[in-house]
Amino acid sequence: MPIKKKHILVAIFSSLIISVVLMATFAGYMLYIQWKKDSFALDYRNSIYKLTAELFKSDVLIKNVSLRMKQKEPFSGKPLFEGTIKNNTDKTITSLLVEVYIQEPDGNVIYRRWFYPLGEEPYGDPSVFFGTQPKKNILSPGEEISFAYPLLNCPKKVISEVSRKSRFAKRDSYGNLTLTCSVVGLDVI
Repeated sequence: MPIKKKHILVAIFSSLIISVVLMATFAGYMLYIQWKKDSFALDYRNSIYKLTAELFKSDVLIKNVSLRMKQKEPFSGKPLFEGTIKNNTDKTITSLLVEVYIQEPDGNVIYRRWFYPLGEEPYGDPSVFFGTQPKKNILSPGEEISFAYPLLNCPKKVISEVSRKSRFAKRDSYGNLTLTCSVVGLDVI
């Protein structure tokens, strides 16, 4: 039985479609494998970052912590979280992630933020916006740095309590709110 010209075109076209589908499937599989590898590497780095913070949490001290209302532009009328961090380890800290949260007496967290006091912000240097000097990239053993971080998008309850404390300097608390901060990520060399 002779093969017709029409059948050859259908066979070639079908083979071409099957080849394209197989190559697209293979390319998708390779992209998936690379994505999984990158995802595992990122998870590993994040777990080491958190584990290092747990190991050195008693040696990296956050002290003189306070909240006050920012009076100057930009971000006037926003609470400003201030304090100092001291490196009591024998290692140089290259990255530091601090978590700050405010909670009510019933334990309900009404505000939570994370920031990098050493200035390694993933989206650029925030000192450009806050009108401060650029931050150092490392914290040597025994060294201490100050930080100031505006708490953006704070609930009105927090703003009113911090404003009230600013007016009455002798008060030690922020009404019935509790301010807590801790080191949650750390890289050392």
